[in-house]
Amino acid sequence: GITQHTAAWMVTVGDGDAARRVTFIDTPGHQAFTSMRARGANMTDVVVLVVAAVEGVMPQTIESINHAKAAGVPIIVAVNKIDRPDANPDMVLGQLAGQGLNPVEWGGDTEVIRTSATTGQGIKELIEMLAYQADLLDLKADPTAPARGSMIEAKMITGLGAVATVLVQNGTLKPGAIILCGPGYGRVRTILDDNGKSITAAGPSMPVVVSGLNMLPEAGDKMFELDDLERARSIAEERAARSRQDDLSSIKPVTLDTLFAT
Repeated sequence: GITQHTAAWMVTVGDGDAARRVTFIDTPGHQAFTSMRARGANMTDVVVLVVAAVEGVMPQTIESINHAKAAGVPIIVAVNKIDRPDANPDMVLGQLAGQGLNPVEWGGDTEVIRTSATTGQGIKELIEMLAYQADLLDLKADPTAPARGSMIEAKMITGLGAVATVLVQNGTLKPGAIILCGPGYGRVRTILDDNGKSITAAGPSMPVVVSGLNMLPEAGDKMFELDDLERARSIAEERAARSRQDDLSSIKPVTLDTLFAT
């Protein structure tokens, strides 16, 4: 089957005091899911472009490169399936160069890591490269600020109501916080981490599942923590009203002329 939703999870680099976390947002590779990839590029600090060493650069690969460039996000390429006997990494390097991603080993500035999801080859190097990029880009956040983030996706769950997968990008989100996300608002009831365990705080770059919103937000909506529930409600209602107005304005009345034209 094909991935039809956006997933997010964390991996740890290093041990003890030197340990660091890298959060991956996995967007579908199938060409039908253009909007998901566009949202993914706008949420991330670094794009990992996965290209198969057998199939090479596909139409959706080119589309993903364009999304990353439009979002102004640096790209690291993972050439996957390197363990297969029919792998042709040199072909992939040439195709990438043709799309403006000139590999470092060819004198360019695009890092290319050879990986295998089957054997695990190159995965450690890929994660270390992401940590290096974070240092290079001086990526920082303030865990003491009010929480702010992006909504990855949302769904209705029986017993929990509207549940949103949120990437916290700044500040720290805690149960009881008042949040506004698109046309939805509410007080956070529960926070689950990427393993489904209940947690009491979510800091910067943590993907979490949050319940407590009164309605489903749209994927890509920004999430903000507010200190006043009434203010959150009024902003959410105003957004919902504006959205309804936009929907109604796009509907054209049927006249005799338009009916014949149709």
